[in-house]
Amino acid sequence: MDIWLFLLVLVAIAIGWLLGRWQPFKKKAADRQADQFSVRYAKGLNYLLANDSDNAIRIFTDLIEVNKDTIEIHIALGNLFRSKGEVDRAIKVHQNLLARPNLTRKQRHMAIAELASDYLKAGLLDRAEKLYREMIQLDDDGRHAYRRLLDLYIAEKSWGEAVECAQALYEMAEPESSVMYSQCLCEIAGEAIASGNNRLARKSLDRALEIDSGCVRAALLLIQLNIKTENIQGAMRLFQRLTREHPEYMGLYIEPARQLFLSKDIRAYQEFLQSQYRQHPSTRLALALLEHYARNNEIEKAREFLSDILHESPSFEAFEFALRFLKSNPDSMSETWETLTTFLKSLQSKKIEYICSRCGYESHAIQWLCPSCRNWDSMKPARI
Repeated sequence: MDIWLFLLVLVAIAIGWLLGRWQPFKKKAADRQADQFSVRYAKGLNYLLANDSDNAIRIFTDLIEVNKDTIEIHIALGNLFRSKGEVDRAIKVHQNLLARPNLTRKQRHMAIAELASDYLKAGLLDRAEKLYREMIQLDDDGRHAYRRLLDLYIAEKSWGEAVECAQALYEMAEPESSVMYSQCLCEIAGEAIASGNNRLARKSLDRALEIDSGCVRAALLLIQLNIKTENIQGAMRLFQRLTREHPEYMGLYIEPARQLFLSKDIRAYQEFLQSQYRQHPSTRLALALLEHYARNNEIEKAREFLSDILHESPSFEAFEFALRFLKSNPDSMSETWETLTTFLKSLQSKKIEYICSRCGYESHAIQWLCPSCRNWDSMKPARI
């Protein structure tokens, strides 16, 4: 049974319960009205049993008037419309509720929350934002409203406002708020680095690491900023801490390692790659080492290492490198090799390298905000 049909059944049961307890129907003068109500209710049930949900909803909507006993039923009907995609009707139901002057604080809060959800479904983000702000004023806690606002601002990429909401949740000790807060600060820092606002970037990243000391993304961005501002010593300290505490992200450390070590000694970069490959062998480290050998004309080392890789841990990337590497010897190449190169590259773009630890979403590139379950920092490197 679909969820909206299940909700409709619950609404019908609730209306029947009201019918049974409505005191005015016990008065003799109201007997005829009560009989008409019962007939229409039975007709609505028949429509429901016949799977004619549209007519059932129409009758049940007409049957109930807005009063203190039927607020929750109206909210359920509005939710039913929204779940069926009839957002305009849901908005009308919930707007009608909010227009009532006799709502309690709790009832008004419920109606605002549902109307805000209607607006989100309709894409009216500015109206939804306004209602969530009103919910915060009505609710001493405001956790739900802040969380929904945070999701809204993330969708809009309004990172300044997102940081405000994440900070509020963090101060309320909301679970996982430290991760959300630090990741939103990283978004601001990333934009600041790109625009040259180094002061804002550093302030945001320092705060991100203060909130979540294990935030790999913040540390990587701070390394990037330190390299940009020629603070090599500071970048190196952070880099060493990352490789020590979070070696599973070694693939993301290759580029900063290249920038840090090559600025000092070309041999230092090679030794770093060799050392890390021995400790944490991976395709990315192997390719980085192969590229380094080839770039520095250490052809024999490249050939030996490539042979080992293709025999011990073959991969599409290693084969693709082999094809490019062998181009220097035209006698060993043919049109078949070119076709194979294209084929291998197409497979490489689909390779799973990161998996969400929460929902299992798979990706070939790191995504700090999982597109599926919307959890921050949940993408972990796949074992390859």
